[in-house]
Amino acid sequence: MPASQRVPPPLSEPKESGGSLPQHARWTLEGRLIEASNVVLRMADVSSLAEVPDDPSELPDDAARAVFKPVAGERPLADFPRGTLAHREVAASLVCAALGWDHVPETRWFEDELGEGSLQRWVGPLVPTEQAHVALLDEQEFISQQGSVHPIAAFEGEDGPLVLVHADTPALRRIAVFDTVTNNADRKGSHLIETPEALFAIDNGLTFHTDDKLRTVLWGFAGDPLEEPIEAALRRLVAARGELTQELASLLAPAEIEALHARTDALLEAGTFPDPPEERYGLPWPPL
Repeated sequence: MPASQRVPPPLSEPKESGGSLPQHARWTLEGRLIEASNVVLRMADVSSLAEVPDDPSELPDDAARAVFKPVAGERPLADFPRGTLAHREVAASLVCAALGWDHVPETRWFEDELGEGSLQRWVGPLVPTEQAHVALLDEQEFISQQGSVHPIAAFEGEDGPLVLVHADTPALRRIAVFDTVTNNADRKGSHLIETPEALFAIDNGLTFHTDDKLRTVLWGFAGDPLEEPIEAALRRLVAARGELTQELASLLAPAEIEALHARTDALLEAGTFPDPPEERYGLPWPPL
């Protein structure tokens, strides 16, 4: 980000926002997310205001919010092409919509004086400890919930052993399938945000690699048969392949689009959730 642009204040306690991205919004920079590894900014729609306050804390609570991830703020990675993560965020939202699911908040390509990148409807609050779908349980907690959660891995905590678990819900199964076809390399528990609307899957930038990169906390479904509603969604994705390929052409490399289609076909043919990889570590770190 150019040095001449003002540095946004940090945001540690984001407000909740709902609805859809306004079609004719006038976005102003409200602050940045201090825990993100890349530059992630919160924007507020001020189209209803005659004058934008100098102090972002004075912005109205009911204004629409969005997450802006500028390309210029992306940290270079060894295994993903530089400057492509925002493109992948938009591509992931298109694939989720083609599946017929609403688990990725509305995401668009966005350009203004801050640069270009992905703009995603804010769903929140983005407080990892408030989601209950993935958790680290101590021995007693795990025993009390045994049978209702899937154990994934064991860790040694400061006060004793901990077990990483996730719940078993239709929404989580759909997200696990979405992550499989998009080849998500970083599905942490904190990337799952539940609101009265839906269970949302955010932070979809590390996706669509041509190599197998799937790293997720949702391995508990491994080997389970795909339910008919999920197979129907995958068939919708196949049916939309021509149009989707055109939509993705400006966002992904041709080989990445081909790999997406190949993963979809392979998942339908297998008819089961994939197993964790044996040749590499299949969990993101940290998992929450």
